[in-house]
This record gives sequence, C-alpha cells and structure tokens, in this order.
Amino acid sequence: MSPRPPAIEALAARPAMAALVLDFDGVLAPIVDEPDAAAMPPPVAQSVARLAAALGLLAVISGRPAEFLADRVRAPGARLLGSYGIEQIRDGTWELAPAARAWLGAVDDARSSLTYLAGRWPGVRIEVKPASVAVHWRQAIDREAAAAAVREAGAKVAAQTGLRAEPGKLVEELRPPIDVDKGSAVAALIAAEQPGAVAYAGDDLGDIPALRAVRQAGGYALVVDHGTETDQRLLDLADEVFAGTDGFADWLAELAGRVAG
Repeated sequence: MSPRPPAIEALAARPAMAALVLDFDGVLAPIVDEPDAAAMPPPVAQSVARLAAALGLLAVISGRPAEFLADRVRAPGARLLGSYGIEQIRDGTWELAPAARAWLGAVDDARSSLTYLAGRWPGVRIEVKPASVAVHWRQAIDREAAAAAVREAGAKVAAQTGLRAEPGKLVEELRPPIDVDKGSAVAALIAAEQPGAVAYAGDDLGDIPALRAVRQAGGYALVVDHGTETDQRLLDLADEVFAGTDGFADWLAELAGRVAG
C-alpha cells in the first residue's frame, strides 16, 4: 500500500472538492503581545483570499469573536466561526449557537467577577467575547504568578456560574458547558460539505478537538510549531508540522499558487 500524498497535493488535486480550515492566531497571524494588534501579514491575506475563491471550502475558526474575524479576514466566500464555533458569520449574518443563549447571563457574571485580576496583576488582560470571557497573561510581568492567580480565580468563578474553564496558550477561558468546540464545528463542516480532501491547521490546545476530528474524517492534521510554547500533544497529532507562522505562510502561498494559478 503506497503512502498517501502530502496535504498540499491532496488539496490541489481537486480544489473544488477540497476543504481547508484554519485557526487564526499563531497560524494565519503571528502571535503578538497585544491581542488586538493581531493581523495577517499582507501575503498571507492574499493567499487566503485566493484560496477562498478556489477551494470548495475555506473556513477560519478561532477563539476570537466572529466580528473580530470579519474585520481581519477579508476573503469573500470564507466561512468565519468565532468563539470556538459557538458563533459564526454566514453570508453576512451573525449566528449564535442556540445552546449558548441560556448561558449569556452567567458569562456576564463571570466577566464582572474576573475584572479585578487586570488591576491586581499588571499585564493581565480581560478579553470580552459574545459568549465567553478570557483572561490573558502573556503580558504579565510575572507570568507564573499571574497564571496561578488566574487559574485559581477561574476555577472559583466556574464553580459559581456553571461555566467551563478551558486552558489555552497563556490564557484561561470560561465558556458555556455545551457540546460545541472546534472539533464539533469542524465535524459539522465536513458533514455538510463532504469534501474529497480536508485539512485543518492549528497551534494551540483549543485546536486539539479539531485536529482529532479532521483525522477521524481521513483528513490532514497540520500543526504550526512555536517551539517551547507548543504543547507536545499537538505535535503527537500532527500529520505535518510547520516552523512558525512564516513556515505556514510559505505553504499557503504554494497551495494558492497550485490551485488559483
């Protein structure tokens, strides 16, 4: 039995039947200290736009709000899924997963309860999302101490509100305890589109369910490696690994060249 081709060859063989699903931060956009400054470099934005026009499906799914993605990803035809798939923008219309609506009050309570962390720990930042609250400590002076404080506070607020604490790369997020994550979102896209070839690219813990989902569908798990910040569990799931966002940008440009001419 011959080995299957690399992801780029599988996707380029029949572009109109291919699907590519991408994380944003750390995959399309370099990781930056100030989250609001994250953006795709112009060559990456160009590749994404070309792929959205040429592939059967080009989707971007992120822990970021869908409106943030709509502002950063200007690629007609691209599907944009925010908050790990809890919300999405489809044909210009914003949608929230019905199961999340009952938890919006708890999310507001969690935001109020966690706000004090930003004042107590310099560099800690509270990110407001439509259906979750995230606390980042990438900019904290003492990352280790800030991480411990955020996790302790997050566990208490999760117990009080019923929200679920989800760890990430220098971030803790409280989300509704519903069966929606990147894995379920990717599985739903695959079920709806029935692509001939599919690949998912991610770099963080929240991408693990999506990487598993794409592999279960016979697709390709692509991991962008950021060295010591990359959890070994992602590398263990990877079919292909890329050296940082620059390495993945080169791959995207090559794929765009093959399928878009």
